[in-house]
This record gives sequence, structure tokens and C-alpha cells, in this order.
Amino acid sequence: MPTPRAMPLDLATFLLHTPEAEKTTVYLHADDEDDDTLRTCAALLVAQTQDQKLFITLETPRRYLAHTQHPDEDEPEIEFLRDYEEVEALLEDAGLDGLHDGERGILYHNLLYLLMNA
Repeated sequence: MPTPRAMPLDLATFLLHTPEAEKTTVYLHADDEDDDTLRTCAALLVAQTQDQKLFITLETPRRYLAHTQHPDEDEPEIEFLRDYEEVEALLEDAGLDGLHDGERGILYHNLLYLLMNA
């Protein structure tokens, strides 16, 4: 008897069942520099520390987006991380090294989904 194989979950279904707090929409300028058209791209939360969230876009090329919440600001600071060392440091703070400022960080199951369905 053949061993049953797990079928990968398609992205639309995965996004449908992903909590709103674990996804965001990124607005990107069109590839044509003469055009000011914005296009949307879904992004998943893959890591979170006490004051930062790391999202990754679902389209190729993948882009890393950090939301940083400063204590004296109402809105988070949003920036694309271009240096992978910054991404790696945030992932480590979120749980790969165990602790962040005395509190455990979080690596989301979304990261596992992306790795298994790349």
C-alpha cells in the first residue's frame, strides 16, 4: 500500500484561513518607473518581537518588511529591509536564539508554510 503524501496547501486557501493579525497588504510601485501605479501584494507575518513584526511578501522576488512600534508613536514605522543581516537579527530576536529582552519572541507557522511551499 503506497504511503499517503501530504498535499501542499494552496496559497489562496492558506490566506483565507490566516488570521488578519498575521497578514498585511503591501503597496508597491509598478515596475515601470514612468508609471505611478501602485499594485498590491499580500505579505505574511513570519516573526515578532516585543516591538517589531517581520513580514515577507508572497510574490517573487520576496521582500522583507519590518513594522517597528515605538512607545511614543501611535503608528508603526514601516520599512523594507534590504540587508539580510537585519532580517537575520530580527529572526534571532524573535526566537531562534530563545529570548528577547527577557520575553520570548515568536516565529510564526507562516514561515514554515513558506519554506515548505517555496
